[in-house]
Amino acid sequence: MVLSLLTLATLAQGIPLKSGAGSDLATVNTAKALLVTPGRSSIATYACVATGLTTTAVYSLQLDAEAARGFRVKKVCVGSSNATAAALQTVTIQRRTTASTGGTAATAEGTASPSMSKYDPGDGNWAGRCAVTPTLGTAGAVLDGWSLMLGELGAGTADGVGPSVYCRNYSEDEEKSPIVAAGTTNGISVNVTAAGAGGLASGSIMIVWVAE
Repeated sequence: MVLSLLTLATLAQGIPLKSGAGSDLATVNTAKALLVTPGRSSIATYACVATGLTTTAVYSLQLDAEAARGFRVKKVCVGSSNATAAALQTVTIQRRTTASTGGTAATAEGTASPSMSKYDPGDGNWAGRCAVTPTLGTAGAVLDGWSLMLGELGAGTADGVGPSVYCRNYSEDEEKSPIVAAGTTNGISVNVTAAGAGGLASGSIMIVWVAE
């Protein structure tokens, strides 16, 4: 009987929701709803950025996991250039099962391209490797890809208006983001075919990810 009265009293007053990180309790606003503030993730977030890449040949970027932490890809952006003749350019996002070698390794918290930086200065640096146009690791499953139609340059290179940077965002609302498990032999690559002769050095690749 006493238990039933306590249960009824709890239901009548509501159930307090306590933060798992402190002593704060959730409150209800005047519309009798709990408020959620989006965009305040506490997950360590990183970006590897490479700009000014030659587009007359294939250019690529491979990101490898840490020994103890894997990652989820949140965004991939690719920039390119027009060329002497119109061309079709293909972008492939692919799993890699061995680490990359060679190429130009991104500098942690670098001040020039390529750089690999954390979004929150309070987080630790990413210990995995990110490299531009390396010898890619062993090919795994293709996870995503798309094609771009590149236009022709005019009589002078200054006349050409290049294609807009294209970004692929991966949302957790409807599907899982591409996941790479912990281990330095696990990675993911972004591979971009050449724009063709006359292409300017305006290629770029960016990967944004969160630590797992």
